[in-house]
Amino acid sequence: MSSIEAQNTSIVLKYFDGCNSGDLDDLLSTLDPEVVHFFLPEQFKPIRGAQHLAKYWRKFKVHLNPIWKIDHIIAQGNEVVSEWSCLWTPEGTDLRVMMRGSEWYLMRDHRITEVRAYFGYSDKANTELAGFPYGARGYLV
Repeated sequence: MSSIEAQNTSIVLKYFDGCNSGDLDDLLSTLDPEVVHFFLPEQFKPIRGAQHLAKYWRKFKVHLNPIWKIDHIIAQGNEVVSEWSCLWTPEGTDLRVMMRGSEWYLMRDHRITEVRAYFGYSDKANTELAGFPYGARGYLV
């Protein structure tokens, strides 16, 4: 892995640490001021700007008690791709739900400038690959 790829990977890992802690300074340190975060499920509209995105993830942390884990990450040049797991609690319930997905990051000057998030969404059931051996492969379970 080249130096730029190692740096970009470490930035995405720090971004996930910020999502886990809800710390605005950690999140903002990883984001380009003009970052755009796109979501596959259409009920989630794009989030534009570092301040808005950092506050979104802090609110997600406070209200839904997520545990995020990057299960796999690869980088090539200024692009990084991750496969992640997120265990969270829908508001008003005690139910813990597993959500799994993948994200594509574009990097500029050691900051995340674009996120494209691909995942299925349900606040009533796990969204994961049917029959996949998550535990045996070291994924968050």
